[in-house]
Formats: sequence, C-alpha cells, structure tokens
Amino acid sequence: MTNEITIGIISFNEQKNILNILQSIKSQKIPNSFNLREIIICDDSSDDTPNLIRSFTEENPDLKIRLFHNEVRKGAASGWNMIFKQSIGDIIVLYDADISLDENCTYNLVKNFSKIGNGLSASNSQPVNYSNIYERATRFISNWLRKIRKQAITQYTVMGRAFAIKSDLAKKIHIPENIIAIDLFIQDEVLKLNKEIKYIDEAVVFFKAPSNRYDFLSQVIRADSGYRQISLVKTKKLSKRMNLTASIRCFLEDPIGGIALLYCYSFLPYHKIKYSKKISNPKWYIAESTK
Repeated sequence: MTNEITIGIISFNEQKNILNILQSIKSQKIPNSFNLREIIICDDSSDDTPNLIRSFTEENPDLKIRLFHNEVRKGAASGWNMIFKQSIGDIIVLYDADISLDENCTYNLVKNFSKIGNGLSASNSQPVNYSNIYERATRFISNWLRKIRKQAITQYTVMGRAFAIKSDLAKKIHIPENIIAIDLFIQDEVLKLNKEIKYIDEAVVFFKAPSNRYDFLSQVIRADSGYRQISLVKTKKLSKRMNLTASIRCFLEDPIGGIALLYCYSFLPYHKIKYSKKISNPKWYIAESTK
C-alpha cells in the first residue's frame, strides 16, 4: 500500500528563498512505497513570492502545487490551519520556506509512520553558516538541542522548521491565532491524542543562522515568549540535570561557541526591555539576516 504525502509550506516575503525550498523538495529521494501527492503553499507575501511560485508550478506540473495567497498577512497559525484542512495526503510534512533539505529528509520523516502509535516525527535542524559570533552561538544552541532531543521528548523536541504529522491527527487540531510556539502547541496536542512523538536525527534540515545581535536575541526572546504562553499538559519539561549535562558536553566540544553564546546572552536583559513587545506579536517575526 502506497502512503500519500502532502507537503505544506507557509511563506511571507520569501522571494529570495522560495525557489530554493521548492527545488530542494523536487530533489528529494522518496521510495515507491510513498507518493508525493501535493504541495500546498499558504502565502501572505507582498513581494514577488507568489509570482515565483506560479512560475515554478507551471514548469513543474507533476509536483501538483496548490497556492493559497492572501492579500493581507494572516500569520503562521492561519496558514498551518489551512494546510491541515486542505491536505489530502495520509501524512503531512511541514517545511519552513527559508530552509533547504538533505536529499533523504522527507523520507526519513515519514518512514516510521507504519509503526502503530506514531503520530509525529521531528527533524534535526542544523545551521549552514557559523563564521561570526551570533552564528557560532546559534550553532552551539543547535548542538545542545540535538543532544536534548536524542535523550527525551521535552518542550524542545519539535521545531517548526520541519516535521511530519499524520493527516487524521492534524485535522483534529486547530491552532489559535495568538499562538507563537506553534510547533510546541502541536506537539502537546498530539500527545493529548495519545500518539507518540519520534525525533529523527537523520531527517536533517539546513537553515541560515541569524548574523546580527538584533535577529539572534529577538529569536531567543520570541521562543521564550512562545513557551511561556502554552500550559503544557502532556509534554515533560526539560529537567535541570539533563540541561546541565547537555550544556557541559556542548561546551567541551565547542568552547568558542559556548563563549559566543554567553557573550550574546549578556545583552538579553536590555534587548527584552527595548524590543520584547514588538517581537512577541503572534504574526511571525522576520529575521532579516536569515533571508
């Protein structure tokens, strides 16, 4: 029996990235036991993103791309809800518009869904740039997250850059428009439905790390605001012991990255006071240096 896949993407002013992710999807190696049924793109862009998508769609009719373009910005929650509602695949794979994929990423995310109980598969996100201090700090965090995810399911397991969810579960979930940490909200909802979360280390996603202080700290504050917003019911919070162990191991492996992170975090109190209200808007914050 062939399992059908819907790939969903939300985008906002991604004219520099959208063709890259679409080409990356086109290049995925997916065995015959799975069929890429469609690609759904929910787009709020005011730049040339929708026109680029339309041109790519005409050139690649076999990918069956469906574009839902909004003239006004509705936000990430609205886009994900639309993808959940419109999908016809058995499995939905959600990708950010500003990433690229290992050629086996999609398959690695979906291959375990034949196992009874599995409801969601989480990916391994890795930065492609780590030359300046903010990029080194991002790399340190990514390695820390990887160590955490390989040990246990915590609030840091599912990342919105890429994950897969069974379609029948997704259709039972409605994301409130005020939610910032949508990935964590969905993770907790899947656990409430008594389904398992699997971290797939081989499902590698590449992203561009923020290269300036404003973008780096804004993403840190935004993530923290999103986690505080959600009252976790099923997801176990990260223990202090696991946090400390992973932090020490990461520092021993990458002391320069650890020092870079401490330096960046020293500016966090001031950044919170000045920008917290601005960057905690549910309609996702745009980190210009990652675009």
